[in-house]
Amino acid sequence: MGSARLAGVTTPPSQDPGDDERRARRRELDRQVRDRYGTWRDQPRGLACAVIAAFLVLTTAAFVFAVVAVVMAAR
Repeated sequence: MGSARLAGVTTPPSQDPGDDERRARRRELDRQVRDRYGTWRDQPRGLACAVIAAFLVLTTAAFVFAVVAVVMAAR
C-alpha cells in the first residue's frame, strides 16, 4: 500500500541555474574518460589473461619439478 504511493514520487529538478552547466560538464568529462579508458567491462580481460598465464607457467614449473623429483628418486 505504501510503496504504491511512493512509486509515483520523483525528485523535482533542481532550480539552481548552474546545475545544467555542471551536468553538461560532467557528461563531457564522462565521455572523455570512456573514450580514453573504455568501460570497466574492458579491464578484466587483461587481468584474466595475466592470471591464466601465471597459472600455466606455475603449473608447468610444478610438473617439471615433479618429473625431476621422480627421476631423481628412481636413481
